[in-house]
Amino acid sequence: MSKTINRSQAAFAFSLLLATVGCMGGSSEHGHVTGTLTINGSPVQDAVVTFAPAEGGRSAIAVTQSDGTYELNYTPGVKGAKVGVNNVRITTYVAPELDDNKRVVNPGVAERLPPKYSRGQEISVEVKPGDNTFDFAVEADKDKYPPPPQ
Repeated sequence: MSKTINRSQAAFAFSLLLATVGCMGGSSEHGHVTGTLTINGSPVQDAVVTFAPAEGGRSAIAVTQSDGTYELNYTPGVKGAKVGVNNVRITTYVAPELDDNKRVVNPGVAERLPPKYSRGQEISVEVKPGDNTFDFAVEADKDKYPPPPQ
């Protein structure tokens, strides 16, 4: 009889383990997020893309590649962004670096995107469980927001 109880207990424990792992694997807390950023039809490299949950919590971040593509990271080892409405901020600005004597060591990079994108106040998207693609095709005044120097 004790073998039957032990087997039953083992079967129950195993089914609990499978249910727990199944719930963890199917978590709907994060959605995988990728996309492409272009300005006036050209890909934007080295832009920082940030998705900040509207309800608060950890932001997800990515840096665009030479072809303008990005893939958000929530934490090291966790791709994606928190499910729900996220406020999007995209910036190319890099602050100048100063040495200890306050001399400019690196001039930084000027903002190439309009405030609508760089301030992160006007663009919201809804991240859903699973795969999400958010492309940003920015059209801007070429004199005010020129392409980067080659």
